[in-house]
Amino acid sequence: MEGKTGYPIVPNFIAGFNGVVPSMARLVLTCARVLTKQFDPLRHGFGVANTSVAFLCGRLFALCESDLPYEVKVTEDGDIITLGRHDFGSIEPFLRMTAHPKIDKATGEAFCYGYDVKCAAIHDFAVTENYVVFPDTQIVMNPWWILRGRSAVGIDPDKIPRLGIIPRYAEDERGMRWIDAPGFNMLHCVNAWEEDGGGAIVMVASNIVSAEHIFDDMESSQLTLRS
Repeated sequence: MEGKTGYPIVPNFIAGFNGVVPSMARLVLTCARVLTKQFDPLRHGFGVANTSVAFLCGRLFALCESDLPYEVKVTEDGDIITLGRHDFGSIEPFLRMTAHPKIDKATGEAFCYGYDVKCAAIHDFAVTENYVVFPDTQIVMNPWWILRGRSAVGIDPDKIPRLGIIPRYAEDERGMRWIDAPGFNMLHCVNAWEEDGGGAIVMVASNIVSAEHIFDDMESSQLTLRS
């Protein structure tokens, strides 16, 4: 859609809302585009599907955590055709799904998580034989920062990162256990497994050493692998 119009249409909630005046201007512009049917988020979605791709249920999906997955097809000529958004049978409106689902090669199960209004900006997670691990990092979402001329997504330097461990098939959050992990701001998980008969979880993941630079200078943020 943006390619046809020649300019951005889909709102960028990380970089596009900085300060009260710019945020209000973008909000009014987005509403105007919806009213003129130039932008129809209810029917056609509101994400850019540019973070990753994954095979789920034998189909190829383009993913971005600001929206649902978009099923795509690669033709014999190498073209990419968008088949449409997929909600996997959910009845919740405006559902958003992680861009980094996990596939258990032993069982064939796919694990994903959805998004709601949250304080922690969780980008990835880990799945082992018996557990799921969620990182709670210094990257947070605070809408009040807009009033200070900042983006709603940023770094809380006073927050201590932690890891939440919950049983793999838990039905609610009551089984969640939190472990403080000072200095560990996980961005992506490479792999995770259990050792000592399930008594220990080993996770290999990227760590943002200098989290304060993650949004303005990726190279200065010092991304390293950590186990």
